[in-house]
Order: sequence, then structure tokens, then C-alpha cells
Amino acid sequence: MDKQKQLLFYFYPGQLISSPPNSSIIGVIGESVVLPCHVVADNIPEVFSVQWIFHELSQKITVSRYDGKNKMEKQDERFQGRTEFFHSEFRAGNMSLHLKNVRSSDKGSYTCVVSFNGTYHDVLIELQVAGYHMKQGIGLTCHAVGWFPKPEVIWLDGQGQVRKEVSTTKMTMMPAGLYSVVTSMNLKPGSDMEVSCRIVNNLLNTTSESRVLISDIFFPSISKWLIIFLVILCLSMVLISTVFSKLRSKYFFVCYFSQHTEISKQFILKSMTVTKVDENTAHPNLSIAVDKKSFTHKSEAQKVTQNEESFDSFVCVLGLESFSSGKHYWEVDVEKSNDWDLGVARKSAPRKGIMSLSPEEGFWALGFSFKCYWARTEPWTRLAVQRNPRKVGVYLNCEEKILTFFNVTDMSVMFTFKDCAFSEEVYPFFKNSHKESTMRICSVSCPGYVPSQDLAQPQPAIEGGQKCCGGSLDAVPALLSSSQNTGVLSTPF
Repeated sequence: MDKQKQLLFYFYPGQLISSPPNSSIIGVIGESVVLPCHVVADNIPEVFSVQWIFHELSQKITVSRYDGKNKMEKQDERFQGRTEFFHSEFRAGNMSLHLKNVRSSDKGSYTCVVSFNGTYHDVLIELQVAGYHMKQGIGLTCHAVGWFPKPEVIWLDGQGQVRKEVSTTKMTMMPAGLYSVVTSMNLKPGSDMEVSCRIVNNLLNTTSESRVLISDIFFPSISKWLIIFLVILCLSMVLISTVFSKLRSKYFFVCYFSQHTEISKQFILKSMTVTKVDENTAHPNLSIAVDKKSFTHKSEAQKVTQNEESFDSFVCVLGLESFSSGKHYWEVDVEKSNDWDLGVARKSAPRKGIMSLSPEEGFWALGFSFKCYWARTEPWTRLAVQRNPRKVGVYLNCEEKILTFFNVTDMSVMFTFKDCAFSEEVYPFFKNSHKESTMRICSVSCPGYVPSQDLAQPQPAIEGGQKCCGGSLDAVPALLSSSQNTGVLSTPF
């Protein structure tokens, strides 16, 4: 979803405050886009309604509507099957609309209308639509004006059969009350090169047709030897990349152990400290496993007694053990969730109502939402991640006041918070907004370490933070591999 842009709108009684990064958002044809709308209120009641409206000239089309009272979601036929709300985040104020398979006809203005407690608020959002070349082909457009009522558009092949290619049609009413029709399709190589565009007025039983024959010159053939060469080249690149990756990983550990032999021994031999999540802090919709090392976001509230320590809006839970000194590292399996946050939280951080998860509130977190990775700074920082992590490592250095997140999949640093104003003990922090998904804390182990004569020799010192074989020496523990058992590793070095 790299081409999606985020835009948050905040509602207060009688006042609308917006802080968009751009004046409009852009949707890419064939992909998905989020039309954002966020309500900030102390308490959003269970009975409310949200409606998204699309403005087309003088018409107002209901894109999708959710009636909190009847628990129903209604969609207009034009947008049928292409929209959905973020139901699990309604109580947190997220009224955004997920629009799938964007079409050129979706371009225009949209209004988000939210009603509750006898009042309503609305905000206008402009959606720009763009497209880009995907495959070889020829784009064909058929334009007709002066039709009434709305005509039927049919694309035909040389045998008079309806074509199977996907087409996009937009009909616009002109000032005189007649319709202007613009329809487009993409003709791929190997298709029937004879194309007809037929406009039908079913009321008058009349048609208008335009026919064109595409020459083969538009689709030059490619030599089979060139194809064979490209296939061999691609396979060679994959093989070289695989070998290089393995050699790089092996050499990294040699480099790491040569510079930190004593630390490595201590890290390996030190017994691991296993932590568990504190079920007293868990949101009611979180189901905590018996071992208290994994948690699942359930659709219905669990039999959990509400208390002052538990979260009530965001689906979060804290670790059972707090940290105020030393260095600590843990890993979390996030593969099954598509909406999560990890990090640490101060003991005094808020747990009730809507939170920004920013350091100002006492949270230092990194998360994944709207198919993008974000550091929860103020404002949020969007992160460029080369490979999606199955596990995320969290490294906490209380003395140096830093918190670093690692992609365990490729041992890369995702983001580092520096000069963290912890000021008090902090707890591991976990948030899972993806319904029926499970996150799990994983144990950490080091691959077999056998000292060699070369590694035992003194090595020149490397300054902290200097790159060594592609990794950062500031976060040594995060570069060790992990197993499937559960636990958190704390190190005293």
C-alpha cells in the first residue's frame, strides 16, 4: 500500500480540526486506498452512525453506511463489495473507509458524516485517481455524447462476441440533461485485434457502433533466444544473491564474535529470563493463553474484570516485568497480525480512552497499520522496510536511554528512539488490533558458538554504532537468531 496516503480528521463538538499531509489523497487504479476519518471524543456511544457520500455533479451517492443501532453495513450498488469499515476501531474513533479496486470513476469528493448523541459532524475529502503502466498493451477509449437515458456500453470482438477484458465506463450528465459516455479498456498481446465499441439506447432500441482493427506492428514479437537469455540471467542473479546472503550472514557472525568474544560468551551462558504478559492490564477483547506468553484478539469481550490497570479503548496489554536499568531484548511473532504495535510504556502512561501512543504520553512504539510501518513519533514517521518481518526484536538500553527495533528476518534496524525520557520504570507494550489473530513472545537463542584460535586473538576495537558486516554493534542481541519457544532474554552487559 505504498501508494496510499494517510489523512486524519479530528472532530470536536462544534469544531473540525484537520491536519492533512497533503490537500488530497491519491488512489491507484486497481489497488486499495483508505479514505480517512477520525473522531476524537471522550466516549463514543455504542449507538452511532457513519455514512460516506460520493458527490457526482448534483447527485449524492451513498458509498457505504454503518448503523450502529442495527449493526448493519449498507453499500451502494456502484461500490458493492469494494468498501469496508474498520469495525474493531470504531470505539477508538476510526471511521475511515477502506476502498478496494479503485476505478477511474471513483475520482471526486467524498463526505464522511458521523452522528451520535443527537449531533452530527462531517468532513470533505478529495480523492485523486491515477494509473501507471503494468503490462504491454494498447489502451482504447470510446467517447459518445448526447444520450438519454443512460445507455448500455458493450465491447465486442471480431466475431461479435462480448470481450472478456475488463472495461471502465463513466457517464456524466451534461447541462442539457443528456449523458456523456467515456469507456476504456486495455487490449493485451494475443487478443483479437478487431475491436468494436457499441452504445445501445434500450428505450429507443437504437445503437451506435465504432470498429477498429489493430495492426500487429503495435505488438512487435520478441525473439525466443532473448527470452531464454533473460530467464538464464534471472536464475543466475537469484543464485548469486542466495550465495551472497549466506556468506554475508556467516561472515557477520565471525565479525561479531571476533569483536565481542567475552560479551558473546556471557550472553550465551547467561540463563534466560522468561516474562509473561500481565492479564490485569489486558483489554477485555484480548484472550490470554494459559502460559501468558501469547494473546489473541477476540471479536467478543472475554470474562475479564475491568480495573484501573486495564486498557479500555485500544486492544493492548503490558508485560508482567518492568525495567529501570540494564539492557534487555525480546522478540515478538507478528506474522499473523496485520495491525499491531510493539515497544515500551511508562508505568504512569494512560490506559483509558483514546491515546496517540507518542513519547509525550509515555509510549515508545513501532507499529504496522494500513499496510505501512510507522514509528509512533509526533507526528508519525513512515518507515521503508525491504522485507516484511515475521518477528520483530525490541532492544532496550535503560542507561543510554535508547530503544531499537529490529527486523529479525534480515537482521536490519527498523527504527531507533534516542534520548528517551523514561524517567521511571517501563513495561513491554503490545497492541493487536487485528481480530482473531494471535501474537506471541518468542525466546531468543544464539547459534552454536565454538571458539577458534582466530576468534580468541585480540581484535582492534570498533566504536559503538559502527557498521560491521551489515549490522549495528549497538544492538548486538538483536542479531542473534531465535527459536520457536517462548520467553524474553535480559542481559546484564
